[in-house]
Amino acid sequence: IYQSGKYPYVTRTDTNNGINDFICEQPFYGMDTGNCITVGLDTQTAFYQENSFYTGQNIQVLRNDKLNAVNAKFLVPLIKNTLSIFSWGGNGATLTRLRRSKIMLPVDESGNPDYAFMEQYIKEREQQIIQKYIKYIGNNIQIGGGITPLNQKKWKEFYLSDIFTDIQRGKRLKTADHIQGNIPYVSSSAVNNGVDALIGNTAKIRKFADCLTLANSGSVGKTFYHKYEFIASDHVTALKSDRLNEYSYLFVATIVQRLENKYSFNREINDMRINKEKIVLPIDEFDKPDYAFMEQYVKQQIATLKLQYLQEKMSVTN
Repeated sequence: IYQSGKYPYVTRTDTNNGINDFICEQPFYGMDTGNCITVGLDTQTAFYQENSFYTGQNIQVLRNDKLNAVNAKFLVPLIKNTLSIFSWGGNGATLTRLRRSKIMLPVDESGNPDYAFMEQYIKEREQQIIQKYIKYIGNNIQIGGGITPLNQKKWKEFYLSDIFTDIQRGKRLKTADHIQGNIPYVSSSAVNNGVDALIGNTAKIRKFADCLTLANSGSVGKTFYHKYEFIASDHVTALKSDRLNEYSYLFVATIVQRLENKYSFNREINDMRINKEKIVLPIDEFDKPDYAFMEQYVKQQIATLKLQYLQEKMSVTN
């Protein structure tokens, strides 16, 4: 059993770049250095690993002095395609069969793999995708204008119960009773969107989805939006409203989280206090919460950040 930590643990899973968990340093097991491709033979998985990681005996590690994060994007799909001929049956992949497997690659004038071409090809494809997205943003989302600035909007106080039609605390579930699974378990953690573990419990739990969680204890006041289904601990309260969507939820979450300035580890947000709490929100001409404005404001902020990221990425790759 591994304790949680900061080092990726790569397995044969076909999701999350092969990373199944993050574990602490293992004094009796060597850590693989990054800049390599990991292959799960029996699951036909292949991923580029940029950083150092731990893994088990069922993962093969491929290295090459010419390999980098860019040309790996060219190589990995070809490796996966080659692995696709193997299966769990009698034609299962083995290390010997992997070594005998071949892939078709572009070559230079000397007949050697043309890694420079692969890298340039990937960069050009990325540039095309970036340009396409920049064009999409320009055609569909206004950047830097068209939306009233926050300091020019009218704001008003509302009770949390005015905004959220469903306010419910999660249910106590001791760590010893956790069953291994893949459903996020949200507690009062201040990191990882509040997700403390992945579990598979189905009895004596409370599930939620498409809502906020507000930490009642621990990291008191921490607020996160969860689009996915999750199990909530009794250290958080789920805040749900049919009038909110992904974007307006994110706007409201930043306002709700300001409650952390009122509370502390020794002063929790209990159910009675939640019902008395108020938050200030932008309003429309009818003095109602302006959910449409909140949605458009967040969309604009996200688009602006994405555009800045893509422009910076273009300047680096050019």
